[in-house]
Amino acid sequence: MKKRFLIIFSALLALCVLLSFAVSADNELPIVPPETEATEAPTEPTEFQYEYPDDWSRPALMFAVENGVLAGDENHNLNPKANITRAEMAAVLVRLLGATETCDLSAYTDVDPNAWYCRELSVAANAGIFGGVSATSMQPNSPITREQAIVVLSRAFGITDLDRTAYKSFTDGDRVSSWARDALSAMKKQGLANGYSDGSFHPQSSITRAEVAQLLYNLFDCIADTPDDIPASGWVLYRGSAKLPGSLRLDGTLIIGQAADPKIVAFDWNVTGTVMVRTGKDTNADFSGLKTNRLVCAPLSGSVNGKASEVYLWGAGCTFKGSADTLVSVDGEQNAIGDYGATDLRAGHLTISGNPGKVTCSAKTHLTLNGGKAESIDINGRYVTIDGTGSAALITINAGNFDVTLSYDVLDDSWYQSYVKEHDSALQTVKTQMVPCTVEKDTALYSYQGGGGYIRDLPKGTIVYNIFHPAGTWFFVQCTDGTRGWVPRWDCYIPDDPPGATNGNLDYSDATKEGFVDLKGYSSKTNYLVWVSRYTQKVIVFTGEKENWKVYRTFPCSSGSNNSPTPEGIYEIYLSGDHWNFDSYYVTNVTLFNGDIGFHSILYNYDGSIFDGTLGYPASHGCIRMPFDASAFMETLPLGTTVVVY
Repeated sequence: MKKRFLIIFSALLALCVLLSFAVSADNELPIVPPETEATEAPTEPTEFQYEYPDDWSRPALMFAVENGVLAGDENHNLNPKANITRAEMAAVLVRLLGATETCDLSAYTDVDPNAWYCRELSVAANAGIFGGVSATSMQPNSPITREQAIVVLSRAFGITDLDRTAYKSFTDGDRVSSWARDALSAMKKQGLANGYSDGSFHPQSSITRAEVAQLLYNLFDCIADTPDDIPASGWVLYRGSAKLPGSLRLDGTLIIGQAADPKIVAFDWNVTGTVMVRTGKDTNADFSGLKTNRLVCAPLSGSVNGKASEVYLWGAGCTFKGSADTLVSVDGEQNAIGDYGATDLRAGHLTISGNPGKVTCSAKTHLTLNGGKAESIDINGRYVTIDGTGSAALITINAGNFDVTLSYDVLDDSWYQSYVKEHDSALQTVKTQMVPCTVEKDTALYSYQGGGGYIRDLPKGTIVYNIFHPAGTWFFVQCTDGTRGWVPRWDCYIPDDPPGATNGNLDYSDATKEGFVDLKGYSSKTNYLVWVSRYTQKVIVFTGEKENWKVYRTFPCSSGSNNSPTPEGIYEIYLSGDHWNFDSYYVTNVTLFNGDIGFHSILYNYDGSIFDGTLGYPASHGCIRMPFDASAFMETLPLGTTVVVY
């Protein structure tokens, strides 16, 4: 095992970081009171003879225990397979960085101000490491997922990369949430996240104490509390408060924690890998004498002066003065003064005073260019704003809902003209299955199945549309004026195949498909969304997020017949992997989303031959029949994925 250093970790971290201690009835963990400072003088922890597992986790667990990062419970059990919570992970990171500045968490209704974790979580949020899972929820006691852990580690220690696609190398990379892909790509590229032996990553699974120990073991070669502790090589975290020297040599990466003196003058630094600045308020870092490949700036406030091949702006925001071949704004409100070969605006608001070269803007970003001129600006995400007193030689539109007031020489909106018009008119283009039924004798419309809640009379000859017909003597209909209710089944005629109810030969364009789900505002608990188009008899699978869905796969299908149409609505996948046997046939690859209604294969005889391979027009009893391979794919979608039937 490589030699590792950890000077100040001691009983403090042994008590509160990566915990597995006995939990009281109110889930509060026995830790040092919140007001205890992370820089308090350490005391030597009591030595215990832990029993380490004889597997891949052994070296990492030994490292974590030896350095006080991980401690056992009252029985000295390390519990390596236990999950770590979001609050415990926050405590790990703020203690590692020596961060102390807090912020107001009162907006999060699930954060107990008297809980042991409140201060640590507040510090992590203030440092830009942790955010809520929603505007009102932080879920402090929930197990942190593997992709969430990767994101907060990436934020904490400035682990980033120009390559944003390495997550795809995992066999389940398409299941990684969009907000986690950059972080996982960077961790993968730098050899810090390698996944499982089968090539998978399991992004939504919880992460164990042993796995967190492994991540930290992979990451650090030295955790130093004085400048003299900084070695000549390796990944180094400096979390001390003493002033860093003006001259420094490091073959590796240096991460400067929040406890460090915010006034840094590096007149002769040579760091071959990365310098990551995570200092506190009023940072004034002069790196004009720094030679490094990558400079990551994430102080709480202040300015950083320097140059590097790659410069990343992150965290609470700062002003960077200098130059870079590539400037990347990762998040927050950032300012840059200087000329850059290329600029990648991934999130947040970046103000540039200078010439940014080739600029790419991702979704929901804001670029302000003051005075200078960009060689080109590509709008590659929705809801991009570009303004300022500068100008651009060329602006290329590759996404909709943009707002451009910046001056330009040429505007290329050819993609916009061909895509966005279809996208934005999707709600007028898309049709749904409408089965017209004739009322054969005077009857009535009711609010409830069985005849309760009289709405109005329906005279003989009235046209209604069959919405849903469950087993029984009633069915749910929609009148031509939009009113919906229940009528007696045998009071109406349901035709076998009314012309125009569906068109299985039609397949909407990707622009129309994406426009429909975007403009409807559909969201999903996973980074997948499914739309069952009853009119085109297609199942469309999207990846992405709300208002930014992209078509991933399209499959032919056969939805419910006219007598028993698949009920429209918004559902979630809740069960997969079933197999149904019937008297004369069976179906497989069953994935349920609405009671006993779901996706499944076409119908097979028990000798394996096809009993009924109908696709492209309504024929089922309400489920969605699909080709075998397509139904097998649907089984792989994560539970909780939204299914829209329309």
